[in-house]
Order: sequence, then C-alpha cells, then structure tokens
Amino acid sequence: MDMNMSPYRSIANTVGSREALELAQRLATWHDAMVVHQRRAARIRAACEDDCPHAEAETLWSEALELYGERAHELRFLRTHGVRPRHQSKRRVVEVRF
Repeated sequence: MDMNMSPYRSIANTVGSREALELAQRLATWHDAMVVHQRRAARIRAACEDDCPHAEAETLWSEALELYGERAHELRFLRTHGVRPRHQSKRRVVEVRF
C-alpha cells in the first residue's frame, strides 16, 4: 500500500503524534501482508496458520482504537479482521471479499 495515499496515514496525520504515524506504517505493512495472505488462501482454500496476518489483526485494531479513537472505525478492512466474535476459534478459514 502506498503510504502517501493510505487511509492509515491520513488518520495518523490528523492525530499528529509520532505513535500514530508509527502505527500507520505498521498497519500499511499488515494490510499488504493480509491482502497477499487472502489471495493465497483463496487459491488453496486452506485454514490459516498461527502466524498469518490474522494473528495480528486483533491487536492492531485495539491499538488503532486507542490511538485514533472514533476515526479508527473508518478503517473497515482492519475492523473486519480485528474484531473477532467471541465464539470464533483462533484458526480461521479465510473469507475473501473483493
């Protein structure tokens, strides 16, 4: 993801703190890894491994909420993967939405 056009960067710039900008970089890196992961998983139709980008999503979502406040809700891709229903197991089967 181009950090110049990133919604993560846009929100971080609004917040203006060093922590918000650092998180934006981590979120953009995670986003790119997640897209690659989803495409690969769609081809092979396999359950996720423990070290897939899904594993980071919940933590990153929590950090985004803490640093970006309500603006974090604008990050739909992150929110979709970062909010896990309580009954859902850690091993996921990837659902790909285009």
